[in-house]
Order: sequence, then structure tokens, then C-alpha cells
Amino acid sequence: MDEDLFYRQFVDVVCDSLKDAFVKASQVTALGISMQRNTFITWDRETGKPFHHFIAWRDTRSDDYCSTWNKCIKVRLLRAMSTFLYTVTRNDRFLASSVFYFKNQTVPMRLLWMHDHIPELRARMLQGQVMFGTLETWLVWKLTGGERHVVDVSSASGTLLYDPFMMKWSTIVMSLIGLPSDILPEVRDTAGHFGTTQPEVFGAPIRIMAMAGDQQAGMFGECCFGVGDVKCTMGTGTFIDINTGGKPHASVAGLYPLVGWKIKDELVYLAEGSSSDTGTAISWAQSIGLFNSVEEISKLITSVENTDGVFFVPSFSGLQVE
Repeated sequence: MDEDLFYRQFVDVVCDSLKDAFVKASQVTALGISMQRNTFITWDRETGKPFHHFIAWRDTRSDDYCSTWNKCIKVRLLRAMSTFLYTVTRNDRFLASSVFYFKNQTVPMRLLWMHDHIPELRARMLQGQVMFGTLETWLVWKLTGGERHVVDVSSASGTLLYDPFMMKWSTIVMSLIGLPSDILPEVRDTAGHFGTTQPEVFGAPIRIMAMAGDQQAGMFGECCFGVGDVKCTMGTGTFIDINTGGKPHASVAGLYPLVGWKIKDELVYLAEGSSSDTGTAISWAQSIGLFNSVEEISKLITSVENTDGVFFVPSFSGLQVE
């Protein structure tokens, strides 16, 4: 994904929306941003030049890294020590780390792969001149003319670089993979002042007052404010989220707690299960000739009375379930 094209398209969409609504930028009170999580980019702190294009959350180049690291002595010791500490303390933080695994969908292994395969990135990281950010971090940095390097806590919590129990970037994970923490953006509440756009971007400065990961924004938008409230989103993948209230959910089945949102003193956690292949499964079925267009799916479903106990689970990239 080309980062400059992405930025131009974002600005064009906002400008077109203002035009269609007969609204001037000077009349806009605030701007909020919600983006897909875990797609990231790194760029030079001094020049602003990216070291690579956006690395999407479905990028699989680090598959071998995940397999190797999940079997390595460091991660096995982390799990073993966490299991012991949980037995002694019953602290849910140790329960969560006792089943710690690297996955492609999260950031660490893809970031490490980039570090290992891009010499310039590796060299500049040693010099402390690398900035890391997810989609919204890059957008805010661009929109504010490079003044703000920030991310909201909901997006940060989905990267696996953030400790939702301690509510800060994880020194354990960063030390484990051997990357410096100075590349990471400042973490802020979901609602608050993230910066102000440069006047020339939209014709007048607009304050950026909210940021959230896509699934967390979906939970908030569906008014899933109560403990136990659930939402299911189906797109490229399927994501099921449950509101666990003010306590992070630790699971022996590998579900890692996410921050839903933090607004002043209100802190809400989620537990999330996911399958990476939903829309992609439909495209796959179409590619092998099961149907010519998606409109035909309903006719196929109703063409038989039942499936006779046969189920198809579209999880080509695995499941994260409990």
C-alpha cells in the first residue's frame, strides 16, 4: 500500500465530503480518525522519508519468523516463568503471558522482518532516527506537518507491543525482539487533542479530537457500553468482540485483552476472537467457479434444505477463538 497515495486519497475524501455537505473547513469542530489496526509504516525522523510502504496486517512474509520465535528458548522461558508466577500470584497479567504467541496479524514479527531485511532502516534505528506508526499515526503526523507522533490506546493495544495490564508500551516484548522503544509514538486517550491539521491541508485548521482502532470504534458505534455486550463485524475477516468492563480479560486459550477505549477516567476492555478470512473466502470460492457473482450465494444457500451436518469454516489463516 503506497503511503503517499493513501494520504492524498484521505485528504481528497475529506475535501469532497466537505464540498458535498456545503461546509467549509473553518466550520468543522473536530476530526476523528478510525483505521484498520496493525498496518504500519516506519520513516526517518529527520527527513520524513518512509523506509518502506505500509505493511498490511495480512502480510505473510514473517510466517517463518513467527514459527521460529514461538519455538525459541526465549519465548518458551517467558511462558514457563509466567505460568509459575500466575500459579503463585494469580495475577491475570501472568496468565495472559503464559500463552504468549507471536502472530502475523500483530506487529512484532513483521516489524522485525523489516528491520532484518532493510539495511537503511536497521542503520537509522541504531542512530535513534526511526519513527514507527500505524495508519492513523502516519496520518496525524502528515496532517500536523510532522508535529505529532501519537497513537490512541485502543490501536496501540492491538499491536502486541503494548501491555494493556500496565497501560504502557511493553518493555518485555521490545526487549525480547531486540528493538528500541524510542521508535514508538506517544500513547493517548481515545478522546482528546491529538493535534491540529495544517491550514493548507483542508483550507483551515481542524482539531483532531479522537482516534480509535476499527473494531473498537465499531463497538462504541454500536453502543456496546455494558459488560457482556457483543458485536460481530464481517469484512475481510470476522471479528467478535465482547465488552469485559474495567478489567482486562486473560484467557488460557490465547485471547489477549484489548483496550476498547479510554475517555478521561473511563477505561473499557474487550476480549476479541477473530478469523482472518471472510470476504477473502468468498473471493476464493468465486475464483474456483462455485459462483460467478456474490449475488448468487443466497440462491445456493436456499437450494438445499440442510447441509447434512457439514460445515465450512473459512479460516485459511487460522482462528483466534476461545
